[in-house]
Amino acid sequence: MPQMTKNQIDEFLSGKHLMKLATLSPDGYPYVNPVWFIYDGQTFTIGGRDKSEWVANIKSDARVSFCIDTCELPYARVIIKGTAVIEDPAWISDGSFALKYLGDSEGKKYSTGTKDNPRALVRITPEHWITWVGIDWHPRYEAD
Repeated sequence: MPQMTKNQIDEFLSGKHLMKLATLSPDGYPYVNPVWFIYDGQTFTIGGRDKSEWVANIKSDARVSFCIDTCELPYARVIIKGTAVIEDPAWISDGSFALKYLGDSEGKKYSTGTKDNPRALVRITPEHWITWVGIDWHPRYEAD
């Protein structure tokens, strides 16, 4: 199970993969939700609806983890534990998320149609990374 190189990570995270974000609900169970993200080389930024359950969970407990992966060959994944901070959502109004995931025409249409909806902007600082690409087994999983 080879780890990704820095260049592979940057290229992979610039794609349209969804982040499967795990937050901690008040009863202690993980709550997983797919979200759009933007990676700037150091932090992950996600935008959501201000009244989303996962946003409320982050307000109560900033610890998060997430997986970004592929379902087709070549298999690849990035798994991260980190700390989330809720910031001023004004930045979302530039349409960056919608443009990344929907393209120019549909992204502008979506951004314009939803610009007045209450948003939350969340920035995640990674604390622990696991990356993987390929289909090979890591030696630690092989029979003795």
